Amino acid sequence: MTFDVAGIELNPLIPFFWALFVGLVFSIIGAAGGILAAVGHISIFGIADANMIKPMNQLLVIVSPLIAIPAYWRQQRVIFSLGLLLGLGSIAGSLFGSWYSKNYLPELRQYQMIFGLLVLFIALRLFYESSRIFQERNRKIRETSRLFEGKIRSQKGSKSHPSEKILRSLLSWRSLKIIFLGHEFSFNPLWPVLAGFLIAVVSSALGVGGGFLLVPYMTSWLRLPMFVTAGTSVLAVFVASVASVGNYLYLGARVDWYLAAVELAGVAAGAVLGPWVSRYMKERFLRLLLALVLLYIAVGYTLGGWIKVWFGITIL
Repeated sequence: MTFDVAGIELNPLIPFFWALFVGLVFSIIGAAGGILAAVGHISIFGIADANMIKPMNQLLVIVSPLIAIPAYWRQQRVIFSLGLLLGLGSIAGSLFGSWYSKNYLPELRQYQMIFGLLVLFIALRLFYESSRIFQERNRKIRETSRLFEGKIRSQKGSKSHPSEKILRSLLSWRSLKIIFLGHEFSFNPLWPVLAGFLIAVVSSALGVGGGFLLVPYMTSWLRLPMFVTAGTSVLAVFVASVASVGNYLYLGARVDWYLAAVELAGVAAGAVLGPWVSRYMKERFLRLLLALVLLYIAVGYTLGGWIKVWFGITIL
């Protein structure tokens, strides 16, 4: 099948199943959806227009939260107050980042190199977070995660949801308090707004969702458990991606809507499966899975050319 706007010829099953994988990973981890979408558009589908790749990446990211957020909400795993604070800052950041990228980052080679360097940094950070040293320094996170995993295992095989309230948040001008399984996490609400702005500038400029920065921010800086950051991340990413895609279209970026429709169907299927699968995965495994995916992508886009020359191996 020929996708004229994108300038590629492709079996439609390839973008469908790749998008299904994107939706599954993003809804499980709350990150890497836009990154994996970019890998598909660049390396698997062969789209050459960087300013087309960016909004099409984020279109896929928009669909997954629409399906994943209600599922996370039923599991009491979305901090709506925190997600909306991050989203508030991300609107301005997305508008600025997409404008800058559309005008000053139009070349695919330049875009790909910057993309790879940033992903490499995030991957290394997540490997550190998965280490025993980091785990020992974050006993509250480990204890809360064990309690949550125990609660989920005790409900395995049951269709009922927890009757007790395991996640609550209290928002005021001075603080946001989050209470999860009896543990309290508190911080100034200004910080998530500022973080949302900065993360959105980077993510919209690269045409990705931003979950790969939001998840480390919430786990490393706010010290929140991974099991609530995934759902909260997809909420914030949804707000940022809508603003970014809208601005790319306003600035004249093209989108192949036929290809996008095939991919959106695949993402929707993956997003349905993700939240259910993630309930039975340990926190440390989720971190390592994300880190490995990001490391592979980063090496491919930053060193892939040299590796191909030296060893004759094509990574991406």
